[in-house]
Amino acid sequence: MNTQLKALLCAVAGGGALAVLAALLRSRRLIRYLLLGVLSGVAALYAVNALGMMTGIHLAVNWLTLGVSATAGPPGVVGLLVIDTLLR
Repeated sequence: MNTQLKALLCAVAGGGALAVLAALLRSRRLIRYLLLGVLSGVAALYAVNALGMMTGIHLAVNWLTLGVSATAGPPGVVGLLVIDTLLR
């Protein structure tokens, strides 16, 4: 993968993370939404890997994937799956 594509993917991921954090900061229930987003994202990552034995789809669990799934929630996990599929 070339450097420009990596920079583009990092910029899109960073922009998405900033948009999610901005929406959380404007809400009145910041802590509740933050915890629910983190839990649902990590649960989605776990579900993808748990079902990976049946479907053949697997995401590596490392700091990057945990960070994306915790920050962006289930849409972040779907984004990781799309990126993983496109870059194979």
